[in-house]
Amino acid sequence: MISFSPRTQAILFFLGIFALGLVCGVVADRRFLRQPGPRGRPYDYNRMIERMGHDLDLSDEQKSAVRAAFQEHRREIETMRRQIGEDMRSQEQKLREKLKTILTPEQFAKFEEKNRRQGFRGRGGGRRGPPGDRPPGSHRGQ
Repeated sequence: MISFSPRTQAILFFLGIFALGLVCGVVADRRFLRQPGPRGRPYDYNRMIERMGHDLDLSDEQKSAVRAAFQEHRREIETMRRQIGEDMRSQEQKLREKLKTILTPEQFAKFEEKNRRQGFRGRGGGRRGPPGDRPPGSHRGQ
């Protein structure tokens, strides 16, 4: 077994505390402090623009134009997301109306109750992939 002097132990202890603090700081920054963007990733256009400015030798005027282009892009993407969400809700409503004509009132009421509790996509929460890739007991009919 390796034996360290008290001074070496103290240095290792403080280095360990420093490393732990560094890791916690990075995790906190990524997890709690940044505003999430699409799919949970932060929008960090400033960092991207600075990197582009360095790599591509952009002028301040070009950086401003690139920043404006990114902001416009983000606004357009958000508009598209809202529109897609509205379209999906509209399609789900059409499906419900069609199911109302196919199912008995009791069946439709049961469908609506199940939908309220489990969501439109059922227990799997919209999980995609081949049936063999699903956990046991998550296939249809159970």
